[in-house]
Amino acid sequence: MCAYVAENQQNQWYIGVRLIRMKKEDIYVDLPENVVNIISKLESDGNQAYAVGGCVRDSILKRTPKDWDITTSAVPQQVKALFKRTVDTGIKHGTVTIMIDKNGYEVTTYRIDGDYEDGRHPKSVEFSVRLVDDLQRRDFTINAMAYNSATGLVDEFNGIDDLNSKIIRCVGNPSDRFMEDALRMMRAIRFSAQLGFSIEEQTLAAIKEMAANINKVSRERIHVELNKTLLSDHPEYIMMMHETGLTKQILPVIDGVLSGKRSMATLTMLKLSPKELVLKYAALLNDIMPDKVNETLKDLKLDNYTISTVTKLVACSKLVIQEKEPAVRDVIHKYGKDIVPLIILHQETILNAKEASTGIKMISGKNHIAVVKRLYKEIIDRGDCISIKDLNVNGSDLMEYGLKGPKIGETLEELLYIVMENPKLNEKETLIAMIENR
Repeated sequence: MCAYVAENQQNQWYIGVRLIRMKKEDIYVDLPENVVNIISKLESDGNQAYAVGGCVRDSILKRTPKDWDITTSAVPQQVKALFKRTVDTGIKHGTVTIMIDKNGYEVTTYRIDGDYEDGRHPKSVEFSVRLVDDLQRRDFTINAMAYNSATGLVDEFNGIDDLNSKIIRCVGNPSDRFMEDALRMMRAIRFSAQLGFSIEEQTLAAIKEMAANINKVSRERIHVELNKTLLSDHPEYIMMMHETGLTKQILPVIDGVLSGKRSMATLTMLKLSPKELVLKYAALLNDIMPDKVNETLKDLKLDNYTISTVTKLVACSKLVIQEKEPAVRDVIHKYGKDIVPLIILHQETILNAKEASTGIKMISGKNHIAVVKRLYKEIIDRGDCISIKDLNVNGSDLMEYGLKGPKIGETLEELLYIVMENPKLNEKETLIAMIENR
């Protein structure tokens, strides 16, 4: 074991880590049984086949791979002929998904990409029988390694060295890689945030030089990388998206946040907020007006739940919830029982960030949060009435007593207000008596 500190001189990002010096010949990857069987079947038919990319990288880093991708010299029709259940997920580009039970394994033919005319996709794909042709088209050295049990690790571009040094480095010329696919610029920062790695100097310089190309990428692909960065162990690395000029091109509101006077406070909030996407976005956009938050998230093409919830959290960041059960029930009624815990967590994050920034204990604020949390839990555990559907009377009951049209809704609202003040009154006989005495 030895100590290693990576310093990005461009951004002054410091990462303290401990590492083991790994050698290519010593690497062992514990391939899942299904992956071993797929590789064996392809090899028995006279083909080459390897696990490749992120699954190899994560296995070496003792992280659990989310997916296992396989690369092979076999063309798609050969792959389809060897396996019973396949899906043509990207057959034009050589990818067939093999289904085993409920799990899918992408198998892609070695390929050489043609010119990238749109900054995202190759105009053409040429299949190859050489593994190195496939590896050299990949984005970063740590993602350009392949493995099978017979050969061991194939590492043509020194990915192991970069894993040892905790560096994100492009395969070959970084300008070429980013010209091929502009999204790789955001991916470099995302991997840096997920792994706690620094970005190699030439790779970082190329991102700064080519930042304008990010405009070629769809908002949907951009928000996927942004989301992963925010949910990483280092969400504060989003600052590199500002420092390289990426956010200036595509996310002007977020760029303004990261360049403003409160940028460090924002980064502190990002680090301290729980790992839930809506809370991360609320931390990032907390100083922005709610209508602008809504507009920004819509422009990012995020889902309606995220847009709506983050907007509410920012709007409620300074909401004062009285330490009384009726007040807490009213807030639950107004915002929903699923949103209120998020409001509390966001307000708690704001307090934690203030403590971290100032060194002053927010005792009063934290005591208040604790009381509200307790009251919320007691109300939910008891099943108190917090909406019209929770009332022990309904519209049909009111119609029996001669109420019609809008009067039914008005009366239910009045009864709800009464019951939220005193939940014990939520008995059918009691509520009916109130109607009869009107």
